[in-house]
Amino acid sequence: MSPHSAERPRVVRSVLSRLTTPGPLLAIGLGATTVAGSLWIATFNHSLSNQSATVLLSFYFLVGTIGTGVLAGLEQEMTRTVARAHAVGHPVGAAVRRQLRQAAGLAAVTVVVLAAASPLLLSHWLGHSWLMGLALLAGLASTWAAFLVRGVLAGCQDFRFYSLTLVVQGVATIVPSSLLALAWSGHMVGYAFVFALAPLVSAISGLASPTARRSWRATGGAAGAAGAAGAGAVPQPEPREAAEAAEAAEAAGLAEPAEQGGPIAPAESTAGTLFAEEVVAAGDGAEAMPTPAAPEAADEPGGSPREKLVLLTLATLVSQLLINAVPLIIDHRLKADVAKSLGSSMGMSRLALLCLFPLQAPLLPLLAAAAARHDFREVRRKVGFLVAACLGAGALGVVAVAVAGPWLLRTYFGSSYRLSEIFLSALALSTAFLMTAFVLQSAQVALNRHRVVFASWLAGLAVMALVFVLPLAPLTAAAWAGILGPLVVTVIAAADVMLVTRPVPSVTTPAADSSGGVPAPVQAPVGDGPAVVTETGATVAPVAEGVRR
Repeated sequence: MSPHSAERPRVVRSVLSRLTTPGPLLAIGLGATTVAGSLWIATFNHSLSNQSATVLLSFYFLVGTIGTGVLAGLEQEMTRTVARAHAVGHPVGAAVRRQLRQAAGLAAVTVVVLAAASPLLLSHWLGHSWLMGLALLAGLASTWAAFLVRGVLAGCQDFRFYSLTLVVQGVATIVPSSLLALAWSGHMVGYAFVFALAPLVSAISGLASPTARRSWRATGGAAGAAGAAGAGAVPQPEPREAAEAAEAAEAAGLAEPAEQGGPIAPAESTAGTLFAEEVVAAGDGAEAMPTPAAPEAADEPGGSPREKLVLLTLATLVSQLLINAVPLIIDHRLKADVAKSLGSSMGMSRLALLCLFPLQAPLLPLLAAAAARHDFREVRRKVGFLVAACLGAGALGVVAVAVAGPWLLRTYFGSSYRLSEIFLSALALSTAFLMTAFVLQSAQVALNRHRVVFASWLAGLAVMALVFVLPLAPLTAAAWAGILGPLVVTVIAAADVMLVTRPVPSVTTPAADSSGGVPAPVQAPVGDGPAVVTETGATVAPVAEGVRR
């Protein structure tokens, strides 16, 4: 056998292993979801009348506004809670049950509010159809289930099954929609229920994750490492843990794949060893320091877990209003064909956000781990890279939409009214700012800046509302509101992240002994936590958490 023949199987295995790492898997899942969303809109646009298509587009934006707005915060909080429990070897099931109780209360409040607002929803956006109202409730329940399941999968770093849920949702949307187009032309309610139930199918597929099942009652791991640290031995990460941390970084596009990358093994977060490393950072003097409590019980800056969930939920709701408010506000002021073209163009320009939302799943644990060890330079590096990527992709999107946008709306989406290239470019620029704002939001959540997250989105919504009050033509107001609102959010969020992660100047204090050693650097300002005595005898005070609030 020639050396080249012997080399081929190894090359094939290497390529296959790279394709089964989180990055390519997420790309496949995101691609399936994005294509499914565009095909769903294109299919009913070609099959239904302008009036029915406008109602379905309003249904689409309502599911996005209410479903994603109210419930998407559950996924991020579930991810954060499960990741922290998983990191220290605590049973994931207990963390999930706590989040489920809060999610059930939030869902109940949502249903009550929708019931009270149902006359307005039916008359203005759902074509006076109670069946469309039931489809809206079904869509919200499915979205609730999908977000919770994906939050558990992301917290356990099982991005293989996380990606599978995205693929399943795409297939569950495309196949029934195609069958409806072939069998029953004009069945508006059928298209609505297809879109509503696809997330539920994806959530069911995610329950088969073996990693999540093993983590449900798992103990030990990092907790054992923390115990060893309390005895004075610095725990070293296992090779498997290091490899999986690298895979998680690669999933966010922040690291190169390993030379011999393999399929995702049952994930173990490296954050647990971070807690242990903090305990032994001072060497032999660490015995005086208390062992860190369980993450859920530990006091964190930025408010209680319940307050954080409420703030993140409100911020997500406001962000979805910012994304979807334009067609919902001005549709009734436009003719049916213009409203159909506007809704289709908004759907087309916002498809990039479907790709970004799931990417927050691998990004948030990485940023949270870096923030937990006060590695703010790493936070700035990761966030800066992704912000530059979002703005660069947005610039390419503006050019692409200006060139091919009118043709896509007419041929692919079946819209008869022609919107100008300038208007379509404005929508693409708005999407670029939104993508950047969501990346910055992940950093803010990791840094426990939930209050500023909510304030920034609220400021953007206020600016958008101000534009609609001005005496402008509907499409002109839509273009300016779509740009200025997200721009304000991006500026505020970027300033906040830069302020919180700025380099902290160092000060020095003399050593405790009289041997005349070199003064040890101390980060300022000083917090209220216990001081740590270094090997040289110098007193090192912890960074005040209040500075990062």
